[in-house]
Amino acid sequence: MDLKVSSKSQFRVLRELILISTFYFCGMIFFYLKVEFGLFKILFLSTFVFYLIGFFLPVYILHANYLKNSHNILKVEENWADINGSITPGNDIEKVKIFATYQHFDGLVGVTALPYNDYYYYVELHLKEGKIIRMTSLLDYKLDKILQKHFKDVVFIEVVTPFPMIPNSK
Repeated sequence: MDLKVSSKSQFRVLRELILISTFYFCGMIFFYLKVEFGLFKILFLSTFVFYLIGFFLPVYILHANYLKNSHNILKVEENWADINGSITPGNDIEKVKIFATYQHFDGLVGVTALPYNDYYYYVELHLKEGKIIRMTSLLDYKLDKILQKHFKDVVFIEVVTPFPMIPNSK
């Protein structure tokens, strides 16, 4: 199975933010046209700060972090992976850690979850030689399931984190 970070894969993780942004800004245009300007300014400024801090900035920070600190091409087959041109057999992998929010592991998504909760996570392949290879959900939304399917003999560890940001090293 060939995976790579592409426009399509990035759109898939960004679609919830795009939907929320479209709804928010269409609502603001509606209010701009229907209510007096003073009330609109108060409404816009108070909700824009919430939108920026609660929705836009977390997704922007995680997306930029994932683009910077992850491998971008993966070919995975039964018990081996080709990661950016480097072949890694399954018996060289000691364990796989999946860093994600609680919502990703339990499937609790919807209006109570923030846009990044289910779609942004990363995976660390810990090799027996001590090397760590990081890959993100920008490759595929179901990257963790794909790896579990192809590496059945490897231990998978779920690490719950409120904000799954990759440490700055490749």
